[in-house]
Amino acid sequence: MRFRIFILFFGILQFSYAQLKQDTSRNLSYIAVPIVFSTPEMGFGLGLSGSVSFNTSFKYDPETRASIIQAMGIFTTRKQNVQYIDASIFFPKEKYILYFQSSHSYFPDKFWGIGPNTLNSYEEKYAFKQVHFFPHLKKKIFKRTFLGVLYEYQTVYNTKYIKEGIFDTSHFYGKEPYQVSGLGLSISYDSRNSAAWPTKGVFLQSTYERYDKLIGTDFELGKWITDVRWYYNLVAEHIIAFQAYNFYTHGQTPLRELANFGGATNMRGYYQGRFRDNAMFSLIAEYRAPIYGRLSVVGFGGMGNVYSDLTKIELPSIKYSFGGGIRFAMLKKERLNLRLDFGYADKKNYGFYFTAGECF
Repeated sequence: MRFRIFILFFGILQFSYAQLKQDTSRNLSYIAVPIVFSTPEMGFGLGLSGSVSFNTSFKYDPETRASIIQAMGIFTTRKQNVQYIDASIFFPKEKYILYFQSSHSYFPDKFWGIGPNTLNSYEEKYAFKQVHFFPHLKKKIFKRTFLGVLYEYQTVYNTKYIKEGIFDTSHFYGKEPYQVSGLGLSISYDSRNSAAWPTKGVFLQSTYERYDKLIGTDFELGKWITDVRWYYNLVAEHIIAFQAYNFYTHGQTPLRELANFGGATNMRGYYQGRFRDNAMFSLIAEYRAPIYGRLSVVGFGGMGNVYSDLTKIELPSIKYSFGGGIRFAMLKKERLNLRLDFGYADKKNYGFYFTAGECF
């Protein structure tokens, strides 16, 4: 199985390199590539991915990082399908930054219950459809410091689950079709030299969203997220990267707004959603090293857990995972990477992740 995954990975690298286009007159790079992938959540899948990188400044502007827009459509052997757009647009002098995410998905998924101590034997299948929309606009107020406004809309429908099963008998909101709509504020500091593959700098961000019936939500809740990242260049682009992440909700938090522990952008090795609760924290460290040309390798390790509120963090049940991977820069200058990672937690929780972009 592992051998076949690596063959697919390197075959895609060759194809993606051939499809890369650059327009130096407009400082524009773009790529379209078919993808074959495997993750614990999706099994094997096929899809098409496209990325565009550009500068919003017409003149030389060292203060403005390259903007990136990615789009992808995927279909999996587990009958899942996902279509999404993800954009990071840096306006001239980075006076404004716009982040935007939008997606539609049909997703047969797995559920083990709520809390940090659910058993592997509790595994149960369910499925849902979802539409998600999330714009986040930031304005620079001081050097590298931003205030932002954000809006999040999500609707979940066509939820299917086993009657009298674990999903049905567990206590949480959102078992039937619902929508949530929330407005929020953010404050952030960003000294990274790249959004896709930073070699130095710090990123700190804290956001708070309020979901209120006045703006069309079925459940009233609050969501507070704090994300801290640090990157240090040891020598010749050998990089140490750290992330501290905390996700906290209060109120009537429905299923798809609960903390999802694990996955390609968190604790690799754990199925995304293997543990769910009102809140979670994680600490992850990575070592990133170049090999040759567009190829790099990464080693990582992390720890974290879910919890119901700040007074119920269970230190004895903290989860750990570690692993490594390989990177190929689709866009060499901006270092937008294809990545193949293998994460391991224990004999029941491990897996390969083949995606675009970094974990953090």
